[in-house]
Amino acid sequence: MTRAKFLSATIAIVAMLFSTPNYAESVSGKEYQAVVETAYNYFNGAANGDQKLLSKAFDLESGHVKMISINKETQKETIRSVSLKEFAGYFKTATKDTWKANILSVDIVDDKMAMVKLDFDTPKNHYIDYLVMYKLDNQWRIINKTFVAKKKT
Repeated sequence: MTRAKFLSATIAIVAMLFSTPNYAESVSGKEYQAVVETAYNYFNGAANGDQKLLSKAFDLESGHVKMISINKETQKETIRSVSLKEFAGYFKTATKDTWKANILSVDIVDDKMAMVKLDFDTPKNHYIDYLVMYKLDNQWRIINKTFVAKKKT
């Protein structure tokens, strides 16, 4: 490739990158903190059996959880879906184990939608959660939780 062709190709690539519209706007520290707080409300609510924190984190009316489930008879993997209301009901008492959570990433779009990747560790299982949130009535709520779990040996 000649130097002129290389320079032309480089200029074309740079121009294309800068001409692509950017729909995600920068977010304020306040919105970031509110999203992180919502994720930790979910984690702490589950770990402590705190239904008040879970209801603060989840959209209990329309939210859902999706997970991979294995049929015990056929060993076939399927996607299982339950409402966040049903899922929150699984956490009625505090765990006796130590659970840890670490937010791996936060992506906020237009101060209205967010995606949080949460590393969730218990003595028996390791989870990676993706939490989708919407800001409705000035409150961030998890509307979808999708996760994978890996049993520890």
